Amino acid sequence: MATSPRIRNTPGCEIELQGEHLRVAVGPALSDEVQECYHAFANECVTRTCKRVLIVGNAKIDAFSHLALRDVLRSMALAGVPADFRLAVVADTANLIAVYDTAVVEAGRLGIDAKRFMNEQDAARWLES
Repeated sequence: MATSPRIRNTPGCEIELQGEHLRVAVGPALSDEVQECYHAFANECVTRTCKRVLIVGNAKIDAFSHLALRDVLRSMALAGVPADFRLAVVADTANLIAVYDTAVVEAGRLGIDAKRFMNEQDAARWLES
């Protein structure tokens, strides 16, 4: 099996290409590491003109640091994303569900197609459709 090109691998943040989409694993990590991961993801999306992104989040203690996703989506919308951009999010821990739902609602307000999924397989299928 071929390995995926890894873009970033730091504590609480893994960013890699998986086929046609960017996969971002965020957490568990300290609040500043989580926020930095979302900033790195946004930078990669804008510079690479990504069309499909899967974010898998994990929060052991402070889920609210993951609100950084909502904030970087605003910046990405201002910078410009492709018209067919899709963002799938998966909460690996239950405490992230409401946080990711908030980000999905904000994405909709910004004209970004985003959905939260219960598992990576369903999210990947949607990204590929």
